[in-house]
Amino acid sequence: MRFFIKKYAYITDETIDLSFMPALSRRKLSLLDKMALCALNTCFENPDVKIVFSSQYGEIERLDKIITQYKTENEVSPAAFSGSVHNSVPGAFSLLKKITESYNAISAEDSSFSAGFLEAVITISDTDVLFCFADVKGTACALACLISKTRNADTDIQCEIEIHKQPVSLSYTESEVERFLDFLSGKTFEFSADNGLFTLRAER
Repeated sequence: MRFFIKKYAYITDETIDLSFMPALSRRKLSLLDKMALCALNTCFENPDVKIVFSSQYGEIERLDKIITQYKTENEVSPAAFSGSVHNSVPGAFSLLKKITESYNAISAEDSSFSAGFLEAVITISDTDVLFCFADVKGTACALACLISKTRNADTDIQCEIEIHKQPVSLSYTESEVERFLDFLSGKTFEFSADNGLFTLRAER
């Protein structure tokens, strides 16, 4: 299966830019929200796009506060709960950009990045897909990319993915996000998921 990566963005807590959002909308955002929304906006082109969001831990800090609040006060803030659900990021971005296409949110333990990316790839149709992975545990970061079936510019990265019938777990010293960044920047021409589920190759 061939496709094109048109744009990508890597955001950390030091490179967040939310100037595209109204000031009032930024007030209650968590660090995960800020990084993910910034990454998604950097890759956004038009509202005719589907979104796949992936995170291993999601809003774990908000969830911890909710659990503590429930234990001590026997109630939970509705506002805190609405921001803690796993699909809050793609939902908020869809509202912000008036996107009416579908979105999906995935968590797959240690395989959350590769499972999310694979879901994004198999979701591609005539509509582009915005993929975003974000987490705050470990290295707090968000990585997003815009994936398409068609090539629109010479800078688009042409990719071929091979899905393995019998995946074998692999061991790397770098994280999947770090290795995927190397792939996107052209340092490597192949990316393999840690769980051995697929191999991605670039045709440059």
